[in-house]
Amino acid sequence: MVHRGMLEKRVIDNEGIELGVVSKVEDNLIEVSEGLFDELLLNKSYIKKEEEEEVILKDSVQNLLEGLKVKGSDEKEIGTIKETVSAGDVLDTLIIETEEKNLLFITLEEIYKIDDTITLDIDLDEVTYRQKTHTLMDHIRHYMEKKRSH
Repeated sequence: MVHRGMLEKRVIDNEGIELGVVSKVEDNLIEVSEGLFDELLLNKSYIKKEEEEEVILKDSVQNLLEGLKVKGSDEKEIGTIKETVSAGDVLDTLIIETEEKNLLFITLEEIYKIDDTITLDIDLDEVTYRQKTHTLMDHIRHYMEKKRSH
């Protein structure tokens, strides 16, 4: 059972990766902050159990995200999470495949809400613009190098 007593508890996936701390509890959502995400609304259906100091998710963050539809802050569909990319052992980039089979890269900080779909805090135009930034290009190069080495 999930209840308001989960405030300030650490949120971890089933592999022990900490997503952050519960900062707010709403009807179907918890707000997670101070971790991988700046501020994230997460549907309670992803929670496996609540323990004394932790809220444990049903699966790994990667498995929870892969395959979910992604929409922008304007509610327009952008695509589907095709893959997740880690820098070292920390998940930091998501690869979205559009309907046209183009790949777009976003960082975890750009996720606003994880429900039955992922909602970003930016729209498609901003995602496209950020593809051209230096930091995101580093993520893309890292992903491409990883693909070539396998």
